[in-house]
Amino acid sequence: MLIRHGETDDNRAQVFQGQAGRGLNARGREQAARLAERLAGARIRLSALYCSDLERAAETAERLGSALGLEAVADAELREVSLGAWQGLSRADVQARFPEEWAAWRRGVDVRRGGGETYAELGNRMMRALDRIAARHAGETVGVVSHGAAIKTAVGRMLKMDAGGMKSLQVLANTGVSLIEHDPTIGYRVVVWNDAAHLGDALAEALSAPPA
Repeated sequence: MLIRHGETDDNRAQVFQGQAGRGLNARGREQAARLAERLAGARIRLSALYCSDLERAAETAERLGSALGLEAVADAELREVSLGAWQGLSRADVQARFPEEWAAWRRGVDVRRGGGETYAELGNRMMRALDRIAARHAGETVGVVSHGAAIKTAVGRMLKMDAGGMKSLQVLANTGVSLIEHDPTIGYRVVVWNDAAHLGDALAEALSAPPA
């Protein structure tokens, strides 16, 4: 079960966080509480909980773990993509300061934004982490709290998509849940993508998300 962290002020302001940024805002804490309530009442129980060590993911996981009686295990390989010099900048600022990188990224080129990571590098480390977790918890249901681009890139890798193809995937809602099955023989299967029913009006939530 892949879970995006709750909302932050930078999410709301459409600021590129990358591996920087702060913890959840009030809305993000409410989103995490709603998801925690949903998972606590679910028929299938999580046997373990993992998270990125970045503050917004760790805080989301801590709130989920408190409701589920689980202690989240932080893993730096579950971090968001590194965006280098883009981190902390608005979309308008990036377009003004890095016009060539911005244009290439919008075309679907796997550019090293701001001198940070490529999607290929992000996908490699995310799959290392997910493979390690899947091997450790064979036959169990596990929660993994990570980030929008990190989750999208991992799922894109499972679906054999390139950086341009990944744009066909819906932007993940904050605390959106994607259910992935792992079979040692055939690998990963995407069962559910971006389920945010715990937020109430899932359609309205999707339409209010900023563009990828």
